[in-house]
Amino acid sequence: MSNSVNYKGITSSVLDGIKPIEISKGIFQYILWENDKKLSAIYKFDKNTKLDFVDSHTMYDEHIFVMSGVFNNGDKYYEEGSYIINPKGTVHIPQSTEGCTVLVTFP
Repeated sequence: MSNSVNYKGITSSVLDGIKPIEISKGIFQYILWENDKKLSAIYKFDKNTKLDFVDSHTMYDEHIFVMSGVFNNGDKYYEEGSYIINPKGTVHIPQSTEGCTVLVTFP
């Protein structure tokens, strides 16, 4: 059995070094990593913000981890530490009344 390691292909990002994209008023996207089929990003919601379009998942499941604050998908409130999976075919309207930070991945 070999104890060798392989670091080939490992990538990393530092949030402070990523320029945010304002996707709706008061909602900022920080892309950590992406390719043609996958995305990992941090979204920061200011207080009383709501995505100004319906977020639909036609190709992939969406995974959301609430890092801080309270996230709302238009139906239910999710507190810090919540893990949400929006399956392919679902739609929602991301929003937050108190503000929040979420990690979103499309596997």
